[in-house]
Amino acid sequence: MKENTSLAEKVALSCRILAKLGLFKETTGHVSGRHRPQQMLIRGRGPNETGLLFTRPKDIVLADLDGQILKKKTGLKPPNEACIHGELYKARPDVSCVVHAHPPSVVLCSMAGIELRPIFGGYDPNSMRLSLKGIPVYDSSLTLNTKEQVHAMQKVMGESDICVLRGHGLIVVGSSIEQATVTAIKVDTLAKMNLQAASLANVPSIPDEDIKEFQQRTGRGNSSAEGLWKYYCEWLAKG
Repeated sequence: MKENTSLAEKVALSCRILAKLGLFKETTGHVSGRHRPQQMLIRGRGPNETGLLFTRPKDIVLADLDGQILKKKTGLKPPNEACIHGELYKARPDVSCVVHAHPPSVVLCSMAGIELRPIFGGYDPNSMRLSLKGIPVYDSSLTLNTKEQVHAMQKVMGESDICVLRGHGLIVVGSSIEQATVTAIKVDTLAKMNLQAASLANVPSIPDEDIKEFQQRTGRGNSSAEGLWKYYCEWLAKG
């Protein structure tokens, strides 16, 4: 029970952090954590919800990987897009958290066809490195309410930890709630910078020699997901 409670607290914290940063809109979007191999704790939807910014552990529901609720809570049920989380957990045993968010920066870049390029370096190396791996874009802007729709998205996502949904939002997976949350934040940073740069005319990517140097520095001096998670938890508490 204690493990269950701790995971629900982290899922709720992730929701509040990402919402305060503007990656969620009102009541739409969700975070989940793998509870057991075939179960997940996921932010619930329904008449008793108050929105992502105000998510508490009581708003997190227990479901199986087919999105069926396992412990009923009055006024709450798994979201219609719970299949995104369930199918990713089924396909990726390494994944312990799934974030589905709607950052305006990512949505606008996807609508305008703005590629998320490595246009900065030392400003935020962790964010920049995401662009070096390539970020797949799924062309449909529909909500993913069926397993078939999720499977089509997974074909585009492949083994990446990130998939942009054109005109819709973002899916991020991670080995922990901390990792997935921080990755979502870093994608948002990358998108914001590319969106602003697009208004300044032809902003080039950083030089190839800089990219090679950054790649050789992998693991040196990087801010850990755990460290950044602690920062955002403190930021949220004092906000």
